[in-house]
This record gives sequence, structure tokens and C-alpha cells, in this order.
Amino acid sequence: MALYWKLVKASLKSQLQYKLAFAFEVVMFMIMQALDFLLVAAILLKFDTVGGWDLYEVGYLFSIASLVRSLYRVFANEIHSFEKYTKNGEFDQLLTRPVSPLVLLFSRGINWNQIGGFLQGVLMLMFALWGLHEQGASIWAALLYLPVSILSGALIVFSLGLATATIGFWTVKINELLAFTHYGPLNAASYPMHIYPGWLRGVLFTLIPVAFIAYVPSLYLFDKGGALWYLLVSPLIAFVVAGLALRFWKFGIKHYHSTGS
Repeated sequence: MALYWKLVKASLKSQLQYKLAFAFEVVMFMIMQALDFLLVAAILLKFDTVGGWDLYEVGYLFSIASLVRSLYRVFANEIHSFEKYTKNGEFDQLLTRPVSPLVLLFSRGINWNQIGGFLQGVLMLMFALWGLHEQGASIWAALLYLPVSILSGALIVFSLGLATATIGFWTVKINELLAFTHYGPLNAASYPMHIYPGWLRGVLFTLIPVAFIAYVPSLYLFDKGGALWYLLVSPLIAFVVAGLALRFWKFGIKHYHSTGS
């Protein structure tokens, strides 16, 4: 663990060598996230609610999805970009090291540029909680649950990314698959699940369980008909999905064959 944090610091120091470019990319990520939410806000201001959820409630879902996505892209970007390892045969090099390939992937590329998305997520979260408080809603439970929500959500996103990367051991290319296991599901997680058709809700609650990132806990936190035990479901699902993803990863490594390129 000490070695990992040394590598993290070295990665940050390396990227800060070009401070202006680094700051520009961080700001650009913040602007991109803000534009996405402004589009949602414009729709909600016109129609008042989406599936019975107002601007601030959807803003909460949106901000949590943004935070966990950004954390994943900062600390596990090499897993997100795993296609280059299978396509170019770079994964072979990791297998020759005395350290776990997964640890090496975590330490190889800390993508600090994505911190802009995280900062924007924090701002959106503050806006959402402020709005809910102004409406008279109690936000203390949401504040207390926030660390659990972010860590559980990040673990779910990581697990989906790891499972997608593992599929690359057989398919080699996975970038197109990310549209179905990362981009699409996380966009869907930014809105109430009940606005989607039944078959899609089934996918988002089971096969790609992003519904547990923010929506399920919010049903209790914002008095949407959820029970107290809903708060326990998200971390439980996160650990189960992570365990399955890690087992699948180990299975994939055992059956990995180099592309030879």
C-alpha cells in the first residue's frame, strides 16, 4: 500500500509538470459535466419533474453518478482503457512482474485530469442538497450516508469496468462494449429508474446494477417510499458484484492467450 501511494504521488507530480495544460483539462472536464447537468436542468425547469422527481432530487442522482464515475476514471483509468493491453500484447509484460497485474494497472495511470469531473460533481451535490434543504426536506440522512453512497457506487462502477476488461481476454477489443457497460448505464443512473421500460429496469437492477449507486438509497433518503433497509442494499450489492468481478478476472487471466502482436 505504501508503494502504491508513492506511485500515486509520482503520477501527480509528473502530470503537474505541465501545469497550464493540466489546469485546462481539469476545467474542461468540469465544464463538460456542467453542460450535461444544465441540459437536464433546462428540461426540468420546463416540465417541473421527471417521473415525479424534481430538479434537486434528480440533481442528487446526477451528482452521485458523476462523483463515482470520476473516481473510477481517476484511479482505475487503465482498467477503463484496457483494450490497449490486449490489443497490443502489453498485458504480457504485466504477467512477468512479481506484483498482481491488477495492482500494476491501478498504479500505472492515475488520471488526475478527471478530478475536474469530481469537483463538478461536488458542486452539483452541494446545489442539490441546498435546494432540498430550502424546500424543507431533511438532508441529514443523505449527508451521513454520503460516504457509503460514493464508496459503494465507485465499487460497482469499478466492478463493471473490471468485468468489461476481462471480456477483452477473449474479444481483444472492448471500447465499443463500454457503451453498454459504462457510458450508457451511468447516464441511466443519473435519473429515476422508474422512468425506464420494465426490461431496461431489469437490466439496471441485475446484470448492470447501477440502480444501486444512488436511486435505491434515495427512495428512503428522500421519502420516495423506500424502507430503512434500502440503505444496506447498495453496499451489499457492491461487495457481491466486486467479488464476482474479481473471480471473473482471475478466471480470465487463467485462460488468457497473448495476441502475439
